[in-house]
Amino acid sequence: MIFRKNKKRSRQADRERLLVSFPPNSRYAEAYRTLRTNLFFSDMDNEVKSILVTSALEKEGKTNTAVNLAYTIAQTDRQVLVMDCDLRRPYLTSLVADKPEWGVTELVTEVFGVHLTKGSLDTYSIADLIQLTSLQKRSVRLDLENEETRAAIFFEKGTMTDIYWKNRPESKRLANTLVREKLLTEKQAHLALSHQKKSVHNLGNILHTMGLVSREDLSRALSVHTIEAIRAVCAMETGHFVFSPPARNQARSAGHQNVDIEKLFAEFNTGEATLKYCNAAIEKAILPTEVDNLFILPSGIVPPNPAEVVGSRRMAFLIENLKSRFDFIIIDTPPVTPATDALLIAPMIDGSVLVVKSGNTDRKIIQDAVDQFKAVKQPVIGMVLNQVDMRKEGYYKYYQKYYTSYYGSK
Repeated sequence: MIFRKNKKRSRQADRERLLVSFPPNSRYAEAYRTLRTNLFFSDMDNEVKSILVTSALEKEGKTNTAVNLAYTIAQTDRQVLVMDCDLRRPYLTSLVADKPEWGVTELVTEVFGVHLTKGSLDTYSIADLIQLTSLQKRSVRLDLENEETRAAIFFEKGTMTDIYWKNRPESKRLANTLVREKLLTEKQAHLALSHQKKSVHNLGNILHTMGLVSREDLSRALSVHTIEAIRAVCAMETGHFVFSPPARNQARSAGHQNVDIEKLFAEFNTGEATLKYCNAAIEKAILPTEVDNLFILPSGIVPPNPAEVVGSRRMAFLIENLKSRFDFIIIDTPPVTPATDALLIAPMIDGSVLVVKSGNTDRKIIQDAVDQFKAVKQPVIGMVLNQVDMRKEGYYKYYQKYYTSYYGSK
């Protein structure tokens, strides 16, 4: 794997506990295969494809457990990512051979937090611009333009409220559409357009206020109007964009529409290439290993506010993106007792695994950790008893008989 050699004795000892150093028929390897099987069958109704691994206290072996479990799952021909979300003491990342350029912190704070004012659609796709505006909860007007299309999208605290196709073909303009469908006379259309020139309101509001078109007919026409605008914008692969504060006299309303603008954009923006900027940054941060199907996403720099980073909407977006890339994700987090990071990440994944070092942690502390997960309605799906002394309490005799009957005396 891509881990440092001889950095420190403790890290060397941890590397020696990685499964890559053990034969497949060892008791150690079989224990992790058993853990893998138990994990896959932990929820018969819902397939578990993402978990976090944590502990009540530090130095219980959670990082080794996370890496070895990832290694074992990768052997089943699944694409597996182990993600270092211990942004306080990123021990997993410290084992990586070469210092990573990017990590979780950079993705969440710098990549997803980039403040754009203008740029090219060669670098940022339409989907990127919408996603970044949503994650940053910006209230802005986004103007888009290329040789074929000129349009504007309006956002209120990151939510799309309306879209305006500036150079919409004359035949597809609202007044002409309503006249063509015999919902409006040419005389009424001319009257409404005259009022619009003197008003800050859009044509739909004017038509409804004047009683020229029923709410139902107007809603249907505006919905088609919006779908056409979204289709035109989603087809823009080149061009440039400009963000600006939404002026009051430019504020628009989708109140008469019966469509979910964000849902429609999501349906039109499909495929791996839609998030051009975001996907390129994520791919840059993911590191391959020498083990087939196993990848690592390092932590990045240690931020001053780890809890805010891991509990953010940007982190949730990152995890959702990674879920679409990998068959299984394992997230290494800080211990529960000194930090709340694991509890913040828990709602974003399928389940949590608590690692307990045998003979090390008081039962009350373990129970408190379990209760904290229950309090956020994210119960622990399993516990791993780590570093058990097999020579004590009758373990050795039982397991010696069990393993030698299958794998011989070694």
